[in-house]
Amino acid sequence: MSRIRPIARYAVAAALTGAVAPFAPAAIAQENAANAFGVDADEAEEILFEADNVYREADEAPIVAEGDVRAFFGERYLRADRLTYDPATDVVVAEGNVSITDEDLETVFAGRVVISGDLRDGIAENFSALLVDNARLAADSAVQEQGARTRLKRAVYTACSVCDRDGEAKIPTWRIKSLRVTRDVERKVVRFHHAFFELKGVPILYTPFLQGPDPSVERQSGILTPRVGASTRLGFNFELPYYFALSNSEDATFYPKYTAEDGILWQGEYRRRFRQGYHVFQGGIIDGPNQPEPDPPDPGQLPVESTPGVRWHLFGRGYQDFGDHWRASYDLERISDREYLRQYDVLRRGDLRQQLNRGATNQLRSNFRLARGGTDSRLTIDTFLFQGLREVDDSSTTPYVLPLIDYQHRFKGVAGGDATLNANIASIYRTAGTDSQRFTAAANWDRDIITPGGHRFHLFAEARGDIFFFQDLNEGTEICSNPNARCASDFPGLANNERTDTVTRFAPTVGAEWSYPLSREFAGARLILEPRVQLVASPTGLNKAEIVNEDSQSIEFDYAGLFDFNKATGYDAFEDGQRANIGLAASATWDSGIELEASVGRQFRIQSTDAFDASSGLGEKSSDFVGSLNLRYKGFGIENRFRIDGDTGAIARAESLAFFGISRLSGNLAYVRLNEENVNANLIRREELTASGRLRISKNWYLGGDWRLNLEPPPPRDPVTGARLRDPITGELAPPPGSQTIRQDFTLGYSDECSTFAVTYRRNRTRTANLEPDEAFLLTFTLKSLVQ
Repeated sequence: MSRIRPIARYAVAAALTGAVAPFAPAAIAQENAANAFGVDADEAEEILFEADNVYREADEAPIVAEGDVRAFFGERYLRADRLTYDPATDVVVAEGNVSITDEDLETVFAGRVVISGDLRDGIAENFSALLVDNARLAADSAVQEQGARTRLKRAVYTACSVCDRDGEAKIPTWRIKSLRVTRDVERKVVRFHHAFFELKGVPILYTPFLQGPDPSVERQSGILTPRVGASTRLGFNFELPYYFALSNSEDATFYPKYTAEDGILWQGEYRRRFRQGYHVFQGGIIDGPNQPEPDPPDPGQLPVESTPGVRWHLFGRGYQDFGDHWRASYDLERISDREYLRQYDVLRRGDLRQQLNRGATNQLRSNFRLARGGTDSRLTIDTFLFQGLREVDDSSTTPYVLPLIDYQHRFKGVAGGDATLNANIASIYRTAGTDSQRFTAAANWDRDIITPGGHRFHLFAEARGDIFFFQDLNEGTEICSNPNARCASDFPGLANNERTDTVTRFAPTVGAEWSYPLSREFAGARLILEPRVQLVASPTGLNKAEIVNEDSQSIEFDYAGLFDFNKATGYDAFEDGQRANIGLAASATWDSGIELEASVGRQFRIQSTDAFDASSGLGEKSSDFVGSLNLRYKGFGIENRFRIDGDTGAIARAESLAFFGISRLSGNLAYVRLNEENVNANLIRREELTASGRLRISKNWYLGGDWRLNLEPPPPRDPVTGARLRDPITGELAPPPGSQTIRQDFTLGYSDECSTFAVTYRRNRTRTANLEPDEAFLLTFTLKSLVQ
């Protein structure tokens, strides 16, 4: 309504132009009309004004436009059956099917609109408005005051559709009926007085006052979607977030969680984004009930730890730029005790969400990094602090890295290729355990050659030197807490009273790789075939027993890493010897939409190597077979990665995913089988099946479910030493239990254009020293533009 006046004035000018047009040229008439009412002629030319009939009964009489009146000004648009402008009172009256659309695409409808000449006051009858994001507001009458507030009587507000697909009226999913509503444009809020909240037309809640964000605002302080639940671990629990829009560059969210069993978990988040950086922190603290000292465990049972009264978590991530090249960044995650995350179902949220939730793994990691980037060089200085979450983890032997420095500089155009100089320094410390420092320097060169016939040759060479310094070797590392790991006593030449050692290594490598992509059309399909061969040569015996392997304990050997000339994941281990990596990749795409991809490869060695654990599938003269097989067709697909034992043909590793979407049913099925059992790297045999699905039972209602099943639970182990337990009668190793359910989720949900609602039942069968399996109900909902 606040933009009617300029439209009305220009409409007057256009009306007078039409009135005097029979007696004067159009340009003169328009100029005279504009001058008569104080409107610049150039501005008047920018207005498109249309009406079936425009007249003025006398010089002092109001100007009247009738019949499909339309007025355009810039991005604003007005329509009405009749429009009257009285110069004497400077009042505009629009009647009959009035609609006004502004530059924000908000449209106001009314049966009759009266607005003052100063644009600050106005009255609308049979008022309704179509706001941003499909929100709707209607009232018997609306009064605009001082251009800043609009007061409505007997109003209705909703963000839901009020018409079905056929254009017939329908009851919205939710709406708020209120005796009085105030829309405050300056403060960007909508206030409801004596309001009833209705679901499908049924009143379910009354409140004397309710305030929500204006639909046009992107951020507004207020209540967010609450979370209601009940579980066997926490009892009834309720989380009510409140959002604070502190400024255009920072905000905060306070979301305390009430639990019937343990009290209130006070949680919050702070975010700040600016030109040179970004910071976000999440944390929580709870003063839980005091736990009594546990009784000594029975033989074969996990020891129960006493839980601290005050428990907390702190997560953070951010960066700060200094100039064009320097950046300081961090990723922080610390908790009070290893059971805290599972006990209170705490996750990294929003901007801190991780693809892999490390809280569900065995270790948390905090990192601080200082980096400098350039066109051809890069320098990073890292520090790492770890926190173990296993029952057998000892904080005194958990390492911290201070610092880890890596520098690379690339030189282009060296002998037809590119060269890289690399330096890496790592310092690892423990409060009670072996400390180590390593310095690595390397020079790399590589060159690609593509022949006219399409053959690709990749030549490469590396000269690398390492020097290791070890202190307190007699105290061992965290891996020495397991009897199957190599400890200080296993290092030859190290007497009991020797605590330090220095080891050097020179590790040159040369190699060449050939590949030949082939493509052709065959039987309605496009086929691509690429054989690939890589030959690599390094000296043997480079993995000395005296070197403590800190950063290369595990490797995921698959086709993607088959052609890494050094497959060690860190610097402590080095893939030595002479070997050949051979693979074949193929793909086919049919016109019908079927896509098929496959790959298979293997490594052959002249000598075996000690760089890898035997369970990795590498190290012997012939490695395991690795490959993939993927099939996709429209909404259906199967993806497989596999590793097959090269001697027995047994499946050593399998990762399969099947997904589908058929009509109202969609889902996926994932299967994982890992035969690795590397105690040093905390890897155990694992076989799991995970299924998830969703069935839409109507237009808006759906059923969902997730099921995670452990097909090969780990065998029972001694909680202190980690050794396999034996049958007390036969003396044989105790067998693992049968398949076990890890977690189940069942959800009933509703979703439409303005709201979501879901009830979830969850069974978590994970059992730890201090936590029993858990069953929980969770209720979540959102109301678009009101509670989100």
